[in-house]
Amino acid sequence: MRRAMLVVALLLATVSGCAQAGLDGGREAGDIPLPGQDWALKDGRVSAAEYRTAMGRFVSCVRDAGYPVSEPILSPADNLTLIYDITPRGEPKTYNNAVQSCNLSHLSMVEPTFVEGRAQVMDAPLRAAVGDCLSRRGVVLTGKERSLKAFARSARDETRVVDCVTGQWARVYPTLPAEVPLRF
Repeated sequence: MRRAMLVVALLLATVSGCAQAGLDGGREAGDIPLPGQDWALKDGRVSAAEYRTAMGRFVSCVRDAGYPVSEPILSPADNLTLIYDITPRGEPKTYNNAVQSCNLSHLSMVEPTFVEGRAQVMDAPLRAAVGDCLSRRGVVLTGKERSLKAFARSARDETRVVDCVTGQWARVYPTLPAEVPLRF
């Protein structure tokens, strides 16, 4: 059940990361306005310090809602995204609503703006494992792939890359959070 709730929360966070934000950092007209993210987005870019601040606010919000969150660490999948574990408890809908509210209030537009505006580079151990996985599936690699996007270009299929990353993640990084957002 824990993994299922984490997957739901991750999917909500990832999907909402692509949602349109209004100028106040909240949702589009018609949605309930949430505290803004404009302090980080007003110039169209997000610095590393702004991203860390937004992540800290998100983590504090989730903790204030009563859910333990591990300290965020850098994801080896892109060396940009901060990843963490949240320990769900209680009723899943309440948990998911709390995490979603915190995400929309503090992180939903800041994180993708920060990550997608920079070069993603996968750590060598994961890169090797993903390359081996894709090769076993018949994908011809150039040997120059350093990111999810480069692997997807070679594989001509993002799904294969996601399958290999998620299939190799726990083996390569058994102590890191199990769920990680992947951006192409």
